[in-house]
Amino acid sequence: MNIKQLVQKYFDRKGLPIRPALTFSDVTIATRYSDIARRSDLQDFNARLAKNFALNIPIVSANMEDVTGAGMAIALARAGGLGFIHQFFPIDQRVKEVQKVKRADNARIDRPLTIEAGATFGDALEKMKDHGISSILIVDGKKRLQGILTSRDYRFLTEKDHKRPVTALMKKMPLKTGDPRITAEEAVALFEKYKIEKLPLVDARGVLRGLMSAKDIEKKRQYPHAARDAKGRLVVGATLRLNADYLDEAKQLVAAGADVLLLDTARAGSEIVVTATKKIRKALPKAVLVVGNVDNPEHVELLVRAGADCIKVGIGPGARCKTRMVAGVGTPQIYAIASCAAAARELGAYVIGDGGIRGSDDFAKALVAGADAVMLGSLLAGTDESPGLLIRKGNQLWKQYRGSASLEHQLERIKKGSLDEVRNPEGESSPVAYAGSVSYVVKGLLDGLRSSMSYAGAHTVKELQEKASFLWVSDNGYEEGKPRS
Repeated sequence: MNIKQLVQKYFDRKGLPIRPALTFSDVTIATRYSDIARRSDLQDFNARLAKNFALNIPIVSANMEDVTGAGMAIALARAGGLGFIHQFFPIDQRVKEVQKVKRADNARIDRPLTIEAGATFGDALEKMKDHGISSILIVDGKKRLQGILTSRDYRFLTEKDHKRPVTALMKKMPLKTGDPRITAEEAVALFEKYKIEKLPLVDARGVLRGLMSAKDIEKKRQYPHAARDAKGRLVVGATLRLNADYLDEAKQLVAAGADVLLLDTARAGSEIVVTATKKIRKALPKAVLVVGNVDNPEHVELLVRAGADCIKVGIGPGARCKTRMVAGVGTPQIYAIASCAAAARELGAYVIGDGGIRGSDDFAKALVAGADAVMLGSLLAGTDESPGLLIRKGNQLWKQYRGSASLEHQLERIKKGSLDEVRNPEGESSPVAYAGSVSYVVKGLLDGLRSSMSYAGAHTVKELQEKASFLWVSDNGYEEGKPRS
């Protein structure tokens, strides 16, 4: 059975016609008998992006400059999802953004940030700012702990103090330290007994082997559903630039702690992307690799056979994307997700639906169509945690949101030296309404998903994908479902 036959079989089961291609407003989720008493009982939203990598909720953030930096990635991982650090940072900055996520909420840091005893306070301050932290350990040339500098030690210092030696300001040894083999429970007892916030871990020779933080242990309790790696650190994705040395970038980002690599381009169904996928897979056989974007099952097969674990699906459905208007290409998103998911399932791969999500209804429909996770751009761009500028217009707050192919974004990239010339813009730039915290947006989406699951009689997202099907609705049928006075 070839890919087209598999797609037809999958569509038949979903209640979708093979033609015409449909999008979110063209379908509604069919209701089924349900034994679910309360929607609040539905708590299993696990999502898998690779055979060896899963999230606790099926939400990932768009790798766009106005959507995902370290702040967004941290917030989304705490909620159970994944943020993709965007590719418009130079590689050294992307590495730092990944490291910021990995240091957040990390009860045990195996390689804590340090500075040698000969440094100045200015050196220490710059290093702390670069990594988004407020304290630093001081070591000698043999990595033996000499002291610790915390915000309490420099809170009232000014620029004239920048040349002072860090050893004159730090808390000197002896400090309260712990054995490198200490457990979290044992560390909590020491935090409470000695009223300290940081516990350096040193061996019998006084060599620094790690650091434990009271605040980060508390954060692990505060965010019980967070998506974490095997070491208890928040998970993070990072994006590669196809027009750069992507192999070197991939190695640097994995070394920094990136859990997922994303090779992102507008035309992933091309020879150059297939070649790049093969090279990355050969160089990093254990890395979780997402490749996109595509909108048909044949390209899914090409990329999966080249080594991709997960395929990002969507050409033209994004809120700031003009590809369909400019190039006249792009498949309506429900059809694109469903056809690509059919191929991915057969090949043992996974799918991220990227673009077109306006609310919890579209979010649920994307999952029913077969997306293992859904990428969000505009819905997250208006949150506190997005890097976009906060703008006030009259009494309304907005946040900057530019399509990655918009004229404004291209001009900025030329100014930074990451783009040679302006191309015909396939994206737009316009602000989105301020939306508060990411946690509120995620809660709204999951509440809507719970409702969809209850109508479909599905206890888990996986069961929703297996059980639920669509009804094709007319324009009048879609209008009938809108609130009206």
